[in-house]
Amino acid sequence: MRTDAERLRQDGHRIEKWSIGWLLLSLAVWAWFGYRFFVDKDRGLPPRAEDVRALVGILALAVIPTLIATATVVYAQVLFRLARRTEADGG
Repeated sequence: MRTDAERLRQDGHRIEKWSIGWLLLSLAVWAWFGYRFFVDKDRGLPPRAEDVRALVGILALAVIPTLIATATVVYAQVLFRLARRTEADGG
């Protein structure tokens, strides 16, 4: 039983590292979106259709890694809880 808990804990740490990577990617894409959004606003001109489509595309690209980062954080927490439960049941 102890090896199962240790394996779950190691998997949790591995998934946690992946979640940090997804989080950093997500932050970079959100920063790109914010930059493009505020640069377009600072021009003072009405936005062109191409600019609006580009912003919507960047927004869609920002949502995907955000959801993946959230899912991996939750999955890592579940693995850590399972490791604690397995350790408590075995000991």
